[in-house]
Amino acid sequence: MKIYLGILVLVMMAAGPAQALDMTPVQIGIAGSSAQLFPETTKVMGVRLNLAASDNQEVMGLDVGLFSKAGRMDAIQMNLFNRVRSEFNGLSAGLFNQMGAVSGLQAGLFNTVEHDLNGFQLGFFNVADDVAGFQIGLINRTVSLRGIQIGLVNLIEQGPLTFFPVLNAAF
Repeated sequence: MKIYLGILVLVMMAAGPAQALDMTPVQIGIAGSSAQLFPETTKVMGVRLNLAASDNQEVMGLDVGLFSKAGRMDAIQMNLFNRVRSEFNGLSAGLFNQMGAVSGLQAGLFNTVEHDLNGFQLGFFNVADDVAGFQIGLINRTVSLRGIQIGLVNLIEQGPLTFFPVLNAAF
């Protein structure tokens, strides 16, 4: 534990003043944008550790912890709660995932994508506006689908089969 604390202190000392940087390789958040090493406008290109919560406009790299919030993200993201306001590219794993658009894998109990999903959704409850790929879960819902839904309840608002249990597909 002392080693980890020492490393944390060294990283904080090496980082310098928060206002001087527009990019950082390490971000540590305690309570969102009000209590984190660097301000919300600082891009994170490396590792972001969300002890409780972090919020940055752009994150690239590895994002781990409890609550994650970002404007845009290209990352491997593993948190209990994940929120990306616009684009997410990569792998997102958590209990609750909410994204503007996704290219990659979104895995969790509850997954929502406000716009386009290009890739995979894996979870208990999956919702996306436009899916190009796969939805695998107990309940899957989309407006339009170019791919496959596997689940107990599969809903497509615009398609030849708007409801079909177990397997639903549209191309």
